[in-house]
Amino acid sequence: MKPSDALRIMKSVIKGGNSPFLIGGTGIGKSAVVDVLTEYLANDRKIVADCINPKKNEYGSISFRLALYESVDLGGVPVPVEVDDSFVQRRAFLGNLPISGEGLLFFDEYGQASPSVQAVVGQLIYERRLGEYQLPEGWKIVCASNRATDRAGSNKLPSHVIGRTSLINFEHDTNDWMNWAMENDVHLDVMAFIQAMPNFLNVFDPKVITPQPSPRSWVRLSDTLKTEPSRDLLQMISEADVGEEASIEFTSFLSLKDKVPDLDAIVGGKDVEVSDDNGLMYATCVALVTVLKEANKKQVGSFFKNSLKYVEKFPTPEYGIFFVRSVIGARPELMDTATFSKFKVDNQDLEV
Repeated sequence: MKPSDALRIMKSVIKGGNSPFLIGGTGIGKSAVVDVLTEYLANDRKIVADCINPKKNEYGSISFRLALYESVDLGGVPVPVEVDDSFVQRRAFLGNLPISGEGLLFFDEYGQASPSVQAVVGQLIYERRLGEYQLPEGWKIVCASNRATDRAGSNKLPSHVIGRTSLINFEHDTNDWMNWAMENDVHLDVMAFIQAMPNFLNVFDPKVITPQPSPRSWVRLSDTLKTEPSRDLLQMISEADVGEEASIEFTSFLSLKDKVPDLDAIVGGKDVEVSDDNGLMYATCVALVTVLKEANKKQVGSFFKNSLKYVEKFPTPEYGIFFVRSVIGARPELMDTATFSKFKVDNQDLEV
């Protein structure tokens, strides 16, 4: 199921006192959805990472990448303790599990963990305790794993974990990812390319050992693009994150920026011919957003109105949605304009 549906289900599962378990391919956004869930559960409280005793105005967030842990890291080290002139075995815990307050405990890479670690976490999920340790009532548990078929070192999930959690099959979704990308400052060139060629958002072949496109790898490329690398390096940089085929398509798409129509004429309200090339229309949207980002306060209102008037000549409203959301992300003050209000009314059946 797509991320937005998975998130809604996770909220209900946790509200019912149970533990959701996300299972899906590598790099498709499972951890990002857990971050959004944490913000929801925090309910405006400050989120504190790796804090085992958050205060009343704080919400804890502790993540374990289980592939990196041994059973003693969570289950404690057995030690002899003298009681009434005899010795009994107790466990010395390492202080990395919650002791008070409220928060979310996230066990990632479950399928890649050793069987002994899986057994420890399974007990914590089911009994909320490990020996003398008791998980505080205010803490929730979420798990995630790749599938055994994803070539990520994951094994089949043990039956006792499947029986103790709500298993949610997690798939990527272009619209959900675009919404997330808008809110998380993903580079506009990457968003425009995925909007124009959504089939490149996630391409996975377990037989391929070179980089492949995924939501995670596109975000990584976005971070690099923000450093404004030399143009002659773009394809090699892209290939390092998303692979050869996607990098060729991406750099070809970026080359369309050289072919966009006269931007000054468009923002000036002049009549400019509209291209019928899908990629060029998205490249034009990106170029217009860049102009609006740099426009002064006196110009930006009219520039926005004229640019949107031009973009609305494109064949489908998706171009306008992408353009308006990108502009609003860059210039939030434009939400108060009559241009934006009219656009929302005209497209009220779509998500703006």
